Amino acid sequence: MKMSLTADLHTHTDVSRHGYSTVYENIMGAKAAGLSYVGISNHGPALEDGAPEDHFRNLRVIPEMVEGIRVYRGAELNITDFHGSLDLSEDTIKNRLDYTIASFHEDVISPGTRADHTNAYLAAAASPLVDIIGHSGTAGYSYDYERVIPEFKRHGKLVEINEATFHVRKSSVDNCKRIAKLCMAYEVPVIVNSDAHFCRLVGIFNQALAMLQSINFPRELIINADGERLERWMQKRKSEREKGL
Repeated sequence: MKMSLTADLHTHTDVSRHGYSTVYENIMGAKAAGLSYVGISNHGPALEDGAPEDHFRNLRVIPEMVEGIRVYRGAELNITDFHGSLDLSEDTIKNRLDYTIASFHEDVISPGTRADHTNAYLAAAASPLVDIIGHSGTAGYSYDYERVIPEFKRHGKLVEINEATFHVRKSSVDNCKRIAKLCMAYEVPVIVNSDAHFCRLVGIFNQALAMLQSINFPRELIINADGERLERWMQKRKSEREKGL
């Protein structure tokens, strides 16, 4: 049975030099793909061409509903050291955003040891400022999956299955499958995102979904397979973030 999704929360715009579409074009890309929800999640300022903090603080000017699409305001935070430090202020994250993704990028921090990466992901798991763990299958940043993935569940994080990995990080695909299998074993919820840097790629998840289907990954563990499930998760994370959980 073909699986369909209702949301894409990892999309980039031309605020970054390596993004090639506007916010509105991404929203229309989501609509064309049959989605009901889209997130705008540009890179944080630690990346050379990431967005400045004011970009994230001013995302509130975007209406929640545009062309029938619910628009969420997000950020792809950079993990900036092996202690799990992030590159936006707590105030911006708590008071101006709906959700965050935390990711490693080589232009921000060079890969370290497996123990370094494990420590950073454990810190991200425990941080109330992080909601989604971004493309953690990246080969250069391997970590102790068996130790960390249960911690993602304990702290209410979503693990991202990233479509772009299958196109631009092909050496990471086996890690992604391994992570997905562990998420299935430990019943850790995941979110499937495009990581689109062009509007026509928003809502395109073909290879990520094919991988999940190849291992019989349960639909009920995919947060963005159901709109009501996604909305409940958003409300829960908002409440937890306000409480510092």
